[in-house]
Amino acid sequence: MSPKSRAKRITRIVEPAPFTPCFAYRGSPSARQNLFCEGVSLDRIAGSVGTPAYVYSRGSIEGAYRALDRAFGSLPHTLCYAVKANSNLAVLRVLADLGSSFDIVSGGELDRLRRIGVPGNRIVFSGVGKTVEEIHEAIRYPGSRSRSAGILVFHVESAAELDLLLAEASRHISAGGSRPNASLRVNPDVMAGGHPHIATGGRGHKFGVSWDEARQLYLAHKDSRWLAWRGISAHLGSQIFSLRPYRQALTRLASYARDLAREGIPLDYIDIGGGLGIRYTRESPLVPATYARALARIVRPLGCRLLIEPGRALVGPAGVLLTRVLYEKANRAKNFVIVDAAMNDLIRPVLYGATHAITPAVRHRSARTKATRVDVVGPVCESADFLARDWLLPQVRPGDVLVVWTAGAYGFVQSSNYNARRRAAEVLVEGRKFRIVRERENYDDLVRGEQL
Repeated sequence: MSPKSRAKRITRIVEPAPFTPCFAYRGSPSARQNLFCEGVSLDRIAGSVGTPAYVYSRGSIEGAYRALDRAFGSLPHTLCYAVKANSNLAVLRVLADLGSSFDIVSGGELDRLRRIGVPGNRIVFSGVGKTVEEIHEAIRYPGSRSRSAGILVFHVESAAELDLLLAEASRHISAGGSRPNASLRVNPDVMAGGHPHIATGGRGHKFGVSWDEARQLYLAHKDSRWLAWRGISAHLGSQIFSLRPYRQALTRLASYARDLAREGIPLDYIDIGGGLGIRYTRESPLVPATYARALARIVRPLGCRLLIEPGRALVGPAGVLLTRVLYEKANRAKNFVIVDAAMNDLIRPVLYGATHAITPAVRHRSARTKATRVDVVGPVCESADFLARDWLLPQVRPGDVLVVWTAGAYGFVQSSNYNARRRAAEVLVEGRKFRIVRERENYDDLVRGEQL
């Protein structure tokens, strides 16, 4: 295949996926085209706020949430956005305004929801290592008008955690508080996920407990004064493109829920977690309506409310990372494009072996005929510091802006200050306007809290 035909193939791959219509090139195909996020040129944003910078489309987030919510139709369901995917306050506010509930895994994420006024009855607390301080804060978290305090439900992941929750709940109730709601996370022993690091439903993983252990715990605390059993949950992993693991795991959860009902423990919620895969290059994500129908067939006869915890599926395609070309370099084996973003800004390529499509923010017809396979690398002092390897990229020059696609999930939230690098700015685009929703760090930020 010639370089020109390869360039055309890659261009087709990185065109916006069906659920990201908010990103598109505009201009004359015979001359110059600018990549727009909604009504704003990404090249303009880079010139205004600098690079590296994360850019999110409000319209894309809203469209993804509404499409998934609409797919479940009349089935009682709640979408609990997984805050770990992208915890920027402005992004959380967009989802809260849509009516989303939230899935958290730390006290810090709980604090972020507190700051934007999310009531407790819209929060579920997952995670395998909750501390006594986190449980204390969640039990006493401001509730809604219908509930005086506390979050919607704790997803308990071990017998030891349950003991801690019971102890903290007893102190809370003795002081006049109400019983917290709880469910157990059951490990369904179903393998799924696009990488070993993001598979969570197998028997060898740290998450959840076996059904045998869960059943004993449910029955042992059936009439507890300190907590109320409200549900059962499972999570399989991330980047799932098949219905099979969902059907398998949810069928098992449904049988467990029926068993508990026969034992006098009726459940209100059944939580299948998240994990819906998204398109980075050639993947084929599940259609929301198909996914929803498959889950509804299993859940509807139970009379339970289905909880779903999407994260990546809502915000991943809505974000890009902007980076500027610094230098070009070649040796006997490789061609390199050195950019100002690095593994500290986006660690997914090295951590998960992930491929993020990369294109110029401005593309020229003449440059597109001169595509070359390059490694796109950053300034960090590690051979692992790359954004892409052997990527077919049109000819670029120092100063050009590159766009790293599908970076709205697990991008900024996993960034660091390695090599004493400042973390990137974050920008939210709303129609024809954009605003900085997190300032780029300065050097004072890097030493704040340190003492000589």
